Amino acid sequence: MKPYTILHTIDSGGPGGAETLVLNLATKLDPKRFRSIVVLPKGPWLNRKLKDSGVIVFEVDWGAWYDVRGPLALASIIRREKVDLIHSHLAGQNFYSCLAGILTSRKTLVTYHGAIELKDAKGFKGALRLWFVRNVAVGVVVVCNDVRNVLEEQGFSSAKIVRVHNGIDTARFAVSGNGDLRKELNIPGAVKLVGMVANIRESKGYDFFVRAARKVLDIIPNVRFLAVGDVDPTIAGPVLKLVDELSLKDTFIFLGFREDIPEILSELDVFVLASTREGLPLVMLEAMAARKPMVVTRCGGPQEVIEDGETGLLVPPCDADALAMKICQLLRNRDLASTLGANALVKVNREFTLDAMINKYESLYETHCSPESEASLTSMFGAQ
Repeated sequence: MKPYTILHTIDSGGPGGAETLVLNLATKLDPKRFRSIVVLPKGPWLNRKLKDSGVIVFEVDWGAWYDVRGPLALASIIRREKVDLIHSHLAGQNFYSCLAGILTSRKTLVTYHGAIELKDAKGFKGALRLWFVRNVAVGVVVVCNDVRNVLEEQGFSSAKIVRVHNGIDTARFAVSGNGDLRKELNIPGAVKLVGMVANIRESKGYDFFVRAARKVLDIIPNVRFLAVGDVDPTIAGPVLKLVDELSLKDTFIFLGFREDIPEILSELDVFVLASTREGLPLVMLEAMAARKPMVVTRCGGPQEVIEDGETGLLVPPCDADALAMKICQLLRNRDLASTLGANALVKVNREFTLDAMINKYESLYETHCSPESEASLTSMFGAQ
């Protein structure tokens, strides 16, 4: 039996969590059962990673949300490549993919990675796109219950929604700190490192992390703070200004986008996630696999993973005081920090591995590609 052809598609080239999931799916599925192709806009990160891995990539760009060139291009690729199932990611692309599915009588499976994607659902454009996806997609994947709840509030049938937690290659983060990062930044070994790994975006809460850094330094001066992630000049402007206003220029370091995340995590004393809203961030799982004690906001998916006081410390979002207090607690209590890190490692190895995630997606794909499912598709769309 020839492999099913899965078309993975996303409207962003990353770097980011959703893009990493697309990369993992396109490269890790069992090649005897699935053939992966990817459609996405031109970009420097995900495109390169996919091509380097030998994945067939089609680069399609279009303009406004009502521009039909994108769905038409998708439809052409779907027919030419004899696609069995479309799997799309993020709100905008979910709409386009469902439209392409209608045009080609192919089933579309959609994934929403975070509630932030649905913030424009009350506006005309967002509501229209969501209505269309709600009525066309054969299945909806969510990465956490928080996203499931938001979709159900928007009228999605609970029977259509499947939760598949993100997973990571935990062995990749079993790295011992070698001091290279400290040498690079000229930071002595006695200085504590507190870091956040996230692109600088509005939902990542960097302003609260910066304010918390100031409060921590007023109590424990021998600390440096790291921000690791892509710096969007427009969004980062206020954050950079805040760093100057709080006299943190020498103690709050922006590293920009880095590929060596396992090595960076290995040298942190405390990992922080200060987001205001999240799905299930991969970097949190990566920090768990790196055995890091962490302070994480209750911002959606994270509190489904982190048990407060057991595998990490939870704080309310948008609360720099609480963030600072918990960071200080971990810096001062090495036994607590070590216990939380060890517990986090056990949990991520037990529940959030890449193999477990891939197995769930493979089962989902086979369900929707099966002859029985094909019969239900014919009744939905009519004969091709």
